[in-house]
Amino acid sequence: MVKNASSLIEALKAATHSEHAATAFLEINRWPNGAVCPRCEGKRVYQMGSRSGDRNVNARWRCRDCAASRGLRPAMFTVRTGTVMEETRLPLRVWVFAFWKACASKKGISALQLSREMQINYRSALFVLRRLRFGLGNDQGALTGTVELDETYVGGKPRKGPEAKRGRGTSKTPVLGMVQRGGNVHFQVMERLTADKIGAVLVERADKSCRVITDEFPAYPKAVKNFKGGHFTVNHAAGEYAKKGTDINSNTVESVFSLIKRGVMGTFHSVSRKHLPNYLGEFEFRWNTRYVDDGERVSRAIRQVQGKRLEYRESVDNPPYLVG
Repeated sequence: MVKNASSLIEALKAATHSEHAATAFLEINRWPNGAVCPRCEGKRVYQMGSRSGDRNVNARWRCRDCAASRGLRPAMFTVRTGTVMEETRLPLRVWVFAFWKACASKKGISALQLSREMQINYRSALFVLRRLRFGLGNDQGALTGTVELDETYVGGKPRKGPEAKRGRGTSKTPVLGMVQRGGNVHFQVMERLTADKIGAVLVERADKSCRVITDEFPAYPKAVKNFKGGHFTVNHAAGEYAKKGTDINSNTVESVFSLIKRGVMGTFHSVSRKHLPNYLGEFEFRWNTRYVDDGERVSRAIRQVQGKRLEYRESVDNPPYLVG
């Protein structure tokens, strides 16, 4: 892997202009300790060459372990195999650029921006980003310690008339946010914000020893009753945003929500309920890697998309899992 920020930037710049450099960049970040077969995890692999003695034009590898176990010719693979990049014909330099911008831009990058900067059509750019978002989401462990819990509503700007209502009761999409103080965040798109549904998500994502902090929403006391660390609240309706002399507040989760809102309004402009979970996964990844620099974040993203695959029809047609 690239060890310092300056060399990373140079490597990234080169990888977005040259297919050979992009291949090398992805390989060294996916396999920092040497190439491994994505099918059998064997290490007896070698690069395929060409008649001229150079590397194979598609940068293929062969695995001797696959051949030994199956009695076949050594199996071929590339750095794309077993990742969200598999079976795509877009140049790898496009993928490197998308990784870079998705990881380094606090509010994300739009498909239109990617299509302009890399000179590809909009549908290709959209599919690249859909695959990346799918690969980046929901890989963190259980939340522990102090967990702030709150809800927000994501959608278009309220208009006059029936759509003008803000907050609870709006027609926007409800999103439950859970953030560990000094740790990770998790978002869950909800159909309804009931005590039972909130409790089910919290039990799945947080350790029962947690101390939970919420606002005054009536569903929360029942939802968090089984958590041993206790339940503490602030009353936003009364203008209370922190209990004086204590650390009881939900300011951390509110700050994460503000990034999502700025991203939707300033970068993406419109996000459907159907695709919202993958956008939230992208914001989760950036927040959960906030203590590392852009170089390490890109490296983690490249490793995290291993073992994940999203076909075009799935990305277009399959609705996300909504709780409630």
